[in-house]
Amino acid sequence: MTKTAFVTGSSQGIGAATARTLAAEGYRVIVHYGGNRDKAEAVVRDIEMAGGAAQLVGGDLSDRQTPARLAAEVAALCPDGLQALVLNAAVMPPSDIATCDEETFDRIFTVNLRAPFFLLQALSPTLVEGASVVFVSSLTARRVTGGVAGYATMKGGVETLVRRAAHEFGPRWIRVNAVAPGTTATGPIAAWAETPQGFEMTTRDQALKRIAQPDDIAGPIAFLCSDAARWITGTVIPVDGGALL
Repeated sequence: MTKTAFVTGSSQGIGAATARTLAAEGYRVIVHYGGNRDKAEAVVRDIEMAGGAAQLVGGDLSDRQTPARLAAEVAALCPDGLQALVLNAAVMPPSDIATCDEETFDRIFTVNLRAPFFLLQALSPTLVEGASVVFVSSLTARRVTGGVAGYATMKGGVETLVRRAAHEFGPRWIRVNAVAPGTTATGPIAAWAETPQGFEMTTRDQALKRIAQPDDIAGPIAFLCSDAARWITGTVIPVDGGALL
């Protein structure tokens, strides 16, 4: 039986790298996009050209109706159940306490915490025994860095949700974990991180002196989805090059 993985926010960055990695490990991957269908289609093509299998679903997670609709669409694509659920989609606008407005805060909450909560709830019946759920948290949940207080607050909520969900899903032998990346070369962050200032700020306190790439994060996510991680649940693994040492 072919294993199926659903990866949210997988049109680019960490999500796209995760989709490709899981496909290379034999999963049929359901690739999700919020607003950029072209990039998501490119990920699907990459997977298929490498001999893997992928399907495409779309849905704007800032719309509160999307999680229920998206979960129903994914469930219909998984008659044999879902073996891996990677809840990666997120937004990270500036959100320091002094200037973050309510609209920005509500959008961060809706996409980064509310959507994964209700996707997990709605997809619970589709997850099979032995399935793995992996959230993507952030270094910002554990260390004060940048003007992203709203974003960091939601990632802190994600880490609490990981523990609660691991307890609740444990009797079904479903594992729930998270990875917490540091600064990673994705989207607009990539260009900044490669500037002299960005590189210095990012690597100043890291043990490993380079900028993380999406594949650096996708590997640990794939590990948590694998049977090799069958006795790990309720934990958050820092994937930050040693930024918390």
